[in-house]
Amino acid sequence: MFLKTGNVENQRIYNVVDNDFRYAKVLDSFGVNFYKCGDLTINEICKIKGIKKESLLGYRISLDESFDLDFGTLENSPLNLVIEYLKHNHSYFIKNKLPYIKDLISNLDIEDKSYPFFEDLKFIFPIFYEDFVDHILEEEKFIFTHIQNLSSSRVKGSDHAKLFFALKNISLKEIADEHMNEDSEMSGIRGLTKNYSLDNIDNLHLKVIFQELKDFDNELEIHSDIENKILFPRALELENLISDKIRNISFLN
Repeated sequence: MFLKTGNVENQRIYNVVDNDFRYAKVLDSFGVNFYKCGDLTINEICKIKGIKKESLLGYRISLDESFDLDFGTLENSPLNLVIEYLKHNHSYFIKNKLPYIKDLISNLDIEDKSYPFFEDLKFIFPIFYEDFVDHILEEEKFIFTHIQNLSSSRVKGSDHAKLFFALKNISLKEIADEHMNEDSEMSGIRGLTKNYSLDNIDNLHLKVIFQELKDFDNELEIHSDIENKILFPRALELENLISDKIRNISFLN
């Protein structure tokens, strides 16, 4: 639930974050750990930290403003723009979203025995984070670059010998099929957290983590849909066109 800004400034930070978990990210962006100052009000923390209240509340409002391209726009956009959009999302994930969640998890109070999976979450998430970053970098380096080369060759023309060997070495169909059928990267964490259920969770710190994980999972699902339903189908169509062109050139020669 999003609190109207006029109702927030005199409330305890604990209550503000409990009602709207995104305030935890807002406070973090201004160097404030919500779990260390829950009894202070927004006004009080702003005075202590020298933060302009309007800046803090304004940043919270900005989090609800979406600058994402809608699915229909991406469907009708040049393939290179789709790739740049996906790369922008990658950058957001590994430089913003995931470091914040990792920091939240690393600061969980492991002495709280009410939640025995604390240790599992602390152990699993850094491994997930590292694997996810490796996956993204590999995807950009090999798959995205290959698709961009195909797209560029169609516009400008290219060395057909190089394209021939590239098409032999990289099977977009296999990659697309594997991508479509693989389990979500978040499946293990989803199982550990029982689908991010807040039932019987009283610890506010943990509630924020679960909600951030769920939010990331939803963003990742949209990201995967763009890859599976826009990027790969169009890249495969392009690959087939170029393969036919190379075969025709070879036949003529």
